[in-house]
Amino acid sequence: MERRKKFTAQELAGFCSQVTSMLKSGISLEEGMYMLAEEMEDVHTKNILKQVEEKLKQNNSFHSALKESKAFPTYLVNMVHIGETSGKLEDVMQAMTKYYEREDAIQDSIRNVIALPLMMFFMIAIILVALVGKILPMFQSVFANLDVDVAVTSSKLMNLGMWVGRIVAGVSFAVLLVALVLFLWYQTAKGKNALKRFSTKFFATKKTADLLATGRFVSSMSVMISSGMDEQEAMKMAGDVVDHEGIQKKIKSCCEEMGEKSLAEALRQEKIVTGMQGRRIAIADRTGMLEEVFADVSRQYDEKIADQMGRFCTKLETTLVLGLSVVVGGVLLAVMFPLVSIITSIG
Repeated sequence: MERRKKFTAQELAGFCSQVTSMLKSGISLEEGMYMLAEEMEDVHTKNILKQVEEKLKQNNSFHSALKESKAFPTYLVNMVHIGETSGKLEDVMQAMTKYYEREDAIQDSIRNVIALPLMMFFMIAIILVALVGKILPMFQSVFANLDVDVAVTSSKLMNLGMWVGRIVAGVSFAVLLVALVLFLWYQTAKGKNALKRFSTKFFATKKTADLLATGRFVSSMSVMISSGMDEQEAMKMAGDVVDHEGIQKKIKSCCEEMGEKSLAEALRQEKIVTGMQGRRIAIADRTGMLEEVFADVSRQYDEKIADQMGRFCTKLETTLVLGLSVVVGGVLLAVMFPLVSIITSIG
């Protein structure tokens, strides 16, 4: 079978949703995989679904069929295994649909945070190139044919404008080039891991990275607890899902402490979930309502993440607009001041 790139969060959400619908309708998984494969236009995905169907025909379990295809995330395979073992496969697939929908929404937010400022940067760079390459040289040639005293003054301002414009245009295109290289590097596993580690340490992105990792932890815990998984086992698996070294260390410490402490006490000790959410989990741990509270806290983290990403994007855009507007304004003034002096001298 030809190897395929990994499924996106959106594709995984769609797959889990379709499996949920099959289970609710009483359609066997074997028949369901056949139906999905027939409807699929992408050849690679069709082949993967056919392979899963063949494994199911050989009386393999659903999670084994997914695992042997080597196309699905380990987390999804493990959750399907839990669902089959506990008899809650339908509930698990429904929960996984929401989980991957959340992942897709977060990835979309990250793409917007990166793409919008870069588009603005590119547009401003084009404007600067037009000013420096076309407009300013045109004015320079006009001023050169005018009164000598005016032309000397104009030339100084004009040269300053040209100098500033060229520097900023060069820096803008350098930033765009670096962004393109980083984007291509991010497509590789090594690059993605390196950039994620950088985001957890860089002062401008650390808070957002911590929030994203904590939100992913809470979301995965919500799914696993609702599936009937043991709390300590759920905590261990959550450590594999979260791709944040700092949070992973805290989760590992929680797992070690849970032999003597409750889940809520371990979370509070390591300061993974704090504030009102932490207190709610502590109360739920005592009252046996962890499933409901984790689901609600997960929704709250989704809202916090959306708000944080929105504010980060707004700040970045505002900073870029103000900074580049000042530069463009300065370059334009380098043209306007000489022009005003010429008009005054003529008058």
